[in-house]
Amino acid sequence: MMNKHGFTLIELLATISILALLMLVAVPNVMSTIDKNKQSTYVEDAKRMITLAEYEVRSNTSIELPTNGNCIVIPLGSLDLTDFTEGPEGGSYDLTNSYVTIARSGNNYIYSAAIVENFDGNKRGIPLTTRDDLNKENAKNKVASGSELSIVTPKVGSKLNGYTVTNIIDS
Repeated sequence: MMNKHGFTLIELLATISILALLMLVAVPNVMSTIDKNKQSTYVEDAKRMITLAEYEVRSNTSIELPTNGNCIVIPLGSLDLTDFTEGPEGGSYDLTNSYVTIARSGNNYIYSAAIVENFDGNKRGIPLTTRDDLNKENAKNKVASGSELSIVTPKVGSKLNGYTVTNIIDS
């Protein structure tokens, strides 16, 4: 009678094959979930920037709101950065190219945000997008990387989303 104290080569190969197949299915799903969470973080951070800009405008009476057809820009560096320690990719947000615009169209003020994260020599974020679009279900689709991310550095007199920049708020 033979004493068995281990696994045969066939049993080990079968186990390894099953584990490999499970990994082939699981890893892409996990990576996709992680990326969707990062995209959601960009959207939520852009919405948070708009909320901070609204608070800044309401609490700082020296900020002149724009006239019809114009907008003002509030760079991320001029907002309270307590909640912006690092971006979803582990990098830092670009304090100049991440900003909120407040535009005036008729009697309405339109808030938009652009957010750019620099990490490992790359860039990822959301181009200038209105609050209404950030509140939509598919807002995660706005997240772009590298050359797909159109980065526009605001300057007084330039146009952003069809509005003329009249002021860039520095605090």
